[in-house]
Amino acid sequence: MKVRIFVGLFLSLLFIYLSFWKPQIAGLFSGLSVIEAFFGKTRIDVNELALVLSEAHYQYLLVGIGLLMLSLFPRAERWRVLLRPVHSGIRYWPVYSAMNIGYMINNILPLRAGEILRAYFLGKSENISKSSVLATIVVERVFDLMAAMIVMSITLFFFPFPDWIRNGLFYIGGGLLALILFLVGLLVNTEWTLNFLRKVLKPIPAKLSEKIVKIVGSFASGLEVLRSSKAYWKIFGYTLILQVSYVGSVYATLLAFDLVDPAYPAIQENPLLASLVLLIIITVGVGIPSAPGAVGTFHGIVAFGVGLFGVPLEKAMGMAIALHLANYIPLTALGLVCFWSQQFSFSEIKSQFPKGGQKG
Repeated sequence: MKVRIFVGLFLSLLFIYLSFWKPQIAGLFSGLSVIEAFFGKTRIDVNELALVLSEAHYQYLLVGIGLLMLSLFPRAERWRVLLRPVHSGIRYWPVYSAMNIGYMINNILPLRAGEILRAYFLGKSENISKSSVLATIVVERVFDLMAAMIVMSITLFFFPFPDWIRNGLFYIGGGLLALILFLVGLLVNTEWTLNFLRKVLKPIPAKLSEKIVKIVGSFASGLEVLRSSKAYWKIFGYTLILQVSYVGSVYATLLAFDLVDPAYPAIQENPLLASLVLLIIITVGVGIPSAPGAVGTFHGIVAFGVGLFGVPLEKAMGMAIALHLANYIPLTALGLVCFWSQQFSFSEIKSQFPKGGQKG
């Protein structure tokens, strides 16, 4: 665990560093000091960045925040649909609360611990097994991945990414497709798929292999909801609403920083495509191991993505900072409200981290 936390913190700091400074390592051999080599050349004019942030049209950013907050309602309802085979009488408020508590914990603790802990808190409030709830979270993420693959396919077809990004997205898409097919296999023929997984895991120790197979097998229960076509279309509908909300939020942020403008023809000519491209880049950025709240990695990836449209780095970073705060502050605050309203305690969070699990 300590290693994963260290990797996340390191990557966050690395992204922050590379976003603001340009290393001159070769200069170490030509007389530059270590400080000059690593911090002597900046990428961003801090005064210009401050000006960008001060001149932004924050009323548009508020619209984006509003869309994000509204998207939480269909997201919670989608999760509730997934939970019905586990608990037919599952109530909306505990589901909504647990989901937002998870987001809050992701923003303040490392390793995306909120994904595990929201299963604990919902299980406690509704008396459901944590493993069953975790299975539905996996299925929820599958639908998010499917939506991401569709958006990614659209952007790859219409947007001229540099070859190395295009190739990287193809690899990511291939990996997502393989994962989705595997989960479909669990739904269609659980036993055959688990036996296939055993064969794939043969090179690793048998004890570890069987543990993985057992965990994956327990997740198969979360796929049961997909056997109902009615539930499937509900889930599809809610997923579509979510994607529309996210694209709208990104578009509002583009307006907030005057990026839908003749100065940036790649955005002005097709702001919808630009929003889709940035949505995919944000999705990738959030998935990179990082410090809590994706600090640093989010900023670096989003600023880079906005830069693909010919936007100066100061303006791109200004948008990244504003977009991150627009996500971080409301979600953390709402999560805390839900946490306290359910009368949970922070000692319960601590209790879910085993004392012996601090290694590796």
